[in-house]
Amino acid sequence: MKLLITNDDGYFAPGIAALCRALQAEHELLICAPKFNQSCVSHGLTLKKPLAVEKIEIDGVTASEAVCVDGTPADCTRFVLSHLKWKPDAVVSGINQAGNIGTDVLYSGTVSAAAEAAMLGFRSIAVSRDTLSTEFFNDAAAHFAENFELFLGCTTAEKRLLNVNYPFLPREKYSGIRAAYLAEQFYADEYEKVELEDGRIGYRTPSEKITECPECDTSDEKYIRDGFVTVTPLKYDITDYEHLAKIAHIAEKNY
Repeated sequence: MKLLITNDDGYFAPGIAALCRALQAEHELLICAPKFNQSCVSHGLTLKKPLAVEKIEIDGVTASEAVCVDGTPADCTRFVLSHLKWKPDAVVSGINQAGNIGTDVLYSGTVSAAAEAAMLGFRSIAVSRDTLSTEFFNDAAAHFAENFELFLGCTTAEKRLLNVNYPFLPREKYSGIRAAYLAEQFYADEYEKVELEDGRIGYRTPSEKITECPECDTSDEKYIRDGFVTVTPLKYDITDYEHLAKIAHIAEKNY
């Protein structure tokens, strides 16, 4: 297959290198990733400046074409599929250095790059590995490559994407694969005051999760904690259709 590989950590990140090395034996790779780390930029697009595009190389990776873009993950996907007219069989975004679990997908550049591909009609998968450590990328990449047909089979061509998360474990300790719903993530609702280099005062929000999961929970957060690889189908249409019908008689008015 011809696969477009992107991410949000930047083309130099260890996760995308591990992913490409694992996939390149069986697939033709096209790579377009951000020039700089774009974690947590969600689905932003660059509109107020031109995008600069450069050819790149990733150690140990063979690709038909490889470029970086000084924009967002969604920029990377859209530029390739709309302008360069690369026509991959599927788009894979990752492997992200930290999990994209639960409602964190709303902030995720990794997921947004895959969502942009889905919006353009391509089958797409976002893949992440829990925690900020650089360990176990090769384990996750090897497992993903060997199970790629399984994951691709969980997608459709109907403008949907698949979110895959790996636990922070060596492969031999994976508990299995589970289909899971998105957990609701909770973080400390506070900001820490810090002194900036120029003497001004700034504020930093903590990133430690305080999410709790019942023992019987079937969310991605709980399964990841239990050592499972999780798969969650996503869609970018966030319309609340049930409530839409309920408010129609209140909101609709003719002039």
